[in-house]
Amino acid sequence: MQSAMGFLIAARRCEIQGLEQLALTSELVERVSDLVHCLQKERGASNIYLASRGARFADAIDGHSTASGAAEQAVLTAFARLDTQSGRMPGGVRLFSRIACVLHSLDSLPQLRERVRRQGIDAEQATRQFSELVAGLLAVVFEAADTAVDPAVSRALVALFNLMQGKELAGQERATAAIGFAAGAFDLARQQRLAHLIEAQERCFQLFVEFASPALRDIWRHASGGAEAGEVERMRRLACAAPPLSIAPDASERWFDCASARIDAMHQVESCATGALLQLCRARLVAAQAELSDHKQLFDSLQVLANRQAAPVAMVFDRPPPLAAPDEAGTLLPMAGL
Repeated sequence: MQSAMGFLIAARRCEIQGLEQLALTSELVERVSDLVHCLQKERGASNIYLASRGARFADAIDGHSTASGAAEQAVLTAFARLDTQSGRMPGGVRLFSRIACVLHSLDSLPQLRERVRRQGIDAEQATRQFSELVAGLLAVVFEAADTAVDPAVSRALVALFNLMQGKELAGQERATAAIGFAAGAFDLARQQRLAHLIEAQERCFQLFVEFASPALRDIWRHASGGAEAGEVERMRRLACAAPPLSIAPDASERWFDCASARIDAMHQVESCATGALLQLCRARLVAAQAELSDHKQLFDSLQVLANRQAAPVAMVFDRPPPLAAPDEAGTLLPMAGL
């Protein structure tokens, strides 16, 4: 008959297996973050090219496409490292379904680029198709967060997801305003969309700050207070003025530059967040492996576990046990929707 220690050892092995998969998933999130950043730049440049009827950014879109292609290959490599054979990966049904959708969307990306170059698509349609692909990639990050069983890792993933979601909304703002600046006018519908994007991204950033570590909060405050933020605000007022103000011919380039500087600063925070997430996963894994090899430590943890779980039967006749806090239970913390 299997001893209590034997079952505890089996529990630690399951924990280690889960943490190993979580480390791979966290590396995937890092690669996805880089690809999303490249696609966001490619989307913005493509919009200016299309809205200006090819007069602006004709050379820039090739460079952005090349960068996106390199980031895409890194994501595909990370996909290949996931455990798709055993059928035992937590949350694998949803995560792998999201990945399948992303791969399908990536297959159509060369056709989208070709249509952009020959101006066979308008800026609004191009924005929608790029944004759908980015949304699919963010859904992969969302499912990765939902597979995390470690409370600290779950919290870090929730913070990262909301940062990435807010940054994507900032990217959509850049793309939407770029069309108006390149066309030389903003209609009421585009002004309303800009107002919605500004409000929605601020909600995401509030959630990021709520769940981020103190170190990441400091990095965020420093990154979001740069000179580019003031220029973005000035051009936002220009775009949303009623009645619309006159727009200079070079406004699209100036907007793209200041909005890109702001988003690049967000990406630096994103890189810090993904780095911290990987470090946390590896630290958790090292600790679990050390405990598995130390029988005394395992025995001590068995005693703690026994003491913690000794009361439930007696409490049935006394009063209901208090609900566990989300962090203690390891449940997924709230996050902004896709």
